[in-house]
Amino acid sequence: MSRNQQSIWHKTRQKQDILSATPARLELVPERVCDLELCTAETLHRTQEELKFYRRLYENIPSVYFSLDTTGIILSVNQFGASCLGYTVEELIDKSVFNLFEHSDKQRLVDVFRELLKSSSNSEIANWEFRLGCPASKILWVKVVARFLPDGGENYLADANLIDKCPQKNPQILMVLEDITAHKQAEDVLRESEQRFQSMANTAPVMLWMAECDGLFTFFNQSWIKFTGRSMEQQQGLGWLEGVHPQDQEFCQEIYDSAFHARGKFEMEYRLKRHDGEYRWILDTGVPRFTPNGKFVGYIGCCIDITERKLAEVGLKHSQEAVQAQLEEMESLNRLKDEFLSTVSHELRTPLTNMKMAIQMLGIALNQEQNFLLEMTKPQAERSKASRYYEILDNECDREINLISNFLDLQRLDTGAKPLVLESIQVQQWLWRVVELFKARNRNSCQQKLRLSVAANLPLLACDPFSLERILIELLTNACKFSPPDAEITISAQLKSHNIQFQVINSGVEISSSELLRIFDKFYRIPSNDPWKQGGTGLGLALVKKLTKHLGGTIEVESGSNLTCFAIQLPLSSEV
Repeated sequence: MSRNQQSIWHKTRQKQDILSATPARLELVPERVCDLELCTAETLHRTQEELKFYRRLYENIPSVYFSLDTTGIILSVNQFGASCLGYTVEELIDKSVFNLFEHSDKQRLVDVFRELLKSSSNSEIANWEFRLGCPASKILWVKVVARFLPDGGENYLADANLIDKCPQKNPQILMVLEDITAHKQAEDVLRESEQRFQSMANTAPVMLWMAECDGLFTFFNQSWIKFTGRSMEQQQGLGWLEGVHPQDQEFCQEIYDSAFHARGKFEMEYRLKRHDGEYRWILDTGVPRFTPNGKFVGYIGCCIDITERKLAEVGLKHSQEAVQAQLEEMESLNRLKDEFLSTVSHELRTPLTNMKMAIQMLGIALNQEQNFLLEMTKPQAERSKASRYYEILDNECDREINLISNFLDLQRLDTGAKPLVLESIQVQQWLWRVVELFKARNRNSCQQKLRLSVAANLPLLACDPFSLERILIELLTNACKFSPPDAEITISAQLKSHNIQFQVINSGVEISSSELLRIFDKFYRIPSNDPWKQGGTGLGLALVKKLTKHLGGTIEVESGSNLTCFAIQLPLSSEV
């Protein structure tokens, strides 16, 4: 009883007292009756307002609320719930609640109700999940909470014909349907995603594994199971380590633990026992997994068999070691060869020098006795045998001396032992002197016409004049050897970009394209029908190329249209 009700009862009791009192007191009765009527009307109004408020709450609670009789007939439903199911309230009243569910779940719900009616008076069902079968429903899945309210101790029977029974007038069962459609759809999506992952993982041509946030392994795909020949249960946890080679187990555990605590990616190579007992090399890569909000949930990893690669690496290493050993041996042999040739060259130079001196002395003696110099000026056919023999002896001695000198110079250039002696050269004057010196030395052997062409106002050239002179003398010597008599040989110098270009051009002879690729090789001589006519050491052009590179320049050769041109470009300034 409320406080207002107590107050009304108290006034009523006062009224009864007044009726038994004297008439003088009866004059106040009409006034007290009016007060009582006024108080009752106000209370009734407030009660009606409260009922309207709670009714609005009930109609708009965001769930489906039913009151049912014991046979499942709907006695009442809230407005919000009816709209969600796609009906009006009137369409649901006096209808069986079981018809709102899918056929496959209808019998299950009937069984639940039967158990509910058989149980104690305060029994209820909770968290049962069912599918709805309402065509226009916004809800597909619901969680059912129902409670049985016994009425005055009546005995209700629950038989197989619950749905067909007549509804009770008083509500006996309260049922609440909570929408779990989004949750079930999320479960379906998750389940489908897990099935898709399982399908992809088990058909992947590599071995996959997964570990949880506690570091224990929980999943291995079929490739791993097939490779190891062990069951999933044997591999889970840390059981996979049993298949790792004993020498690699501690290493694997350390790498994994270190990466796990750092929540980082890792790679490791180890030997894993295959189902046939053979240990195979495995490359294992693990990547940490995180939820969208950044929570660490474990690892996923991929393993591939790299045994063939490891064997290839071992083979390559052995091959590299063998090649390195061969290179070292070749370098040693090459060094011994160079030392031997250098020693032999030095040993040969001394007797050749003595031979040259003896030949010169022989020429002086013969000249005194037989006027030998006059004999040497005669044509070849008119000379005496002694003069011809003397010329052959003198030429061949010079040839051998040049061969040894060129070889020693090449050796020094290869080892970097020949230093540059830089000078500033006035090109026009210097080049004229070199050409005149060549004419004087080769007065008898050079029968071609030498023409000098030097551009005006050439800047000074910083260069080693002795090396450059040797280059030009060698090129002029070759031009004279291979050009016809009375042909013209041109020596030119001109400015080209930031370089000075020297050219030696001879006419009357060409070099084939196949020979151009080899003319700078050591000991290579262009084939000739008469090898004695234009004999040489085969080192002259090789030395020219080495000296040009030593000076910081380049050399090119072109041959065609009955002309052959050697072009040398040297920078205007050189760094010592």
